[in-house]
Amino acid sequence: MVSNQNAAPVPVATEANLREQVQQRLRLGIVSGEIGPGTILSVPALARTLGISTTPVREALLQLSADGLLQPLRNRGFCVVEPTLEELRNLFEVRLQLETSAFVKLVRSGLNDVSQLTAHADDIARAVRAGDIQLYLAADRAFHRELLSRAGNAVLTGIVMRLRDTMRLYGISSAAGLARQEESVPEHYRIIDMLRQGGEPEAAAALMHKHIMDWEPIFSEVLRDADGGQLR
Repeated sequence: MVSNQNAAPVPVATEANLREQVQQRLRLGIVSGEIGPGTILSVPALARTLGISTTPVREALLQLSADGLLQPLRNRGFCVVEPTLEELRNLFEVRLQLETSAFVKLVRSGLNDVSQLTAHADDIARAVRAGDIQLYLAADRAFHRELLSRAGNAVLTGIVMRLRDTMRLYGISSAAGLARQEESVPEHYRIIDMLRQGGEPEAAAALMHKHIMDWEPIFSEVLRDADGGQLR
């Protein structure tokens, strides 16, 4: 048998990569409501379902627990934490302040290279056309991470991304949620245009306010209905 020494090596999935994949998959399921509050996630059961070892699964669940999405249960696994309207509104308030500040700063200074942002905006538009919510969430996250990183404050970027990753997006697949996804497509391109062409700080702040806060009533309504109409 002849050995082909020039053949490209076959990539091997490391436990770190598997952990990230499991974490991202579960995070999207939890924040979108696909994995509902009260669901118990077992390390052995998840490992069997995914066909991987228990180590990356356990590490992924521990990280999601540290992020506040899961609560460890002694000898049972991890339970998906039930969010509250107050927590959701607090997240929106902090996100609005930080992301608006970063965007206004960028608009004032201007941004010549918007190619990566445009690529992410194109992915968002493609996801909406295909009705692919998971792709929409991933592309939207990538867009805002790139946008925030351009402000040059790694601490701010890290804080906002953690807030985004723990925000429950219940209702994103509802009729209102799908309509809001479609409305957000031109908003991403307007954000890019304002970065490239400049604009008034007040207009930049108004655009980011609409872009973020138009989601709030959609998510809040689902949480309110789930709680019998009571604010918690």
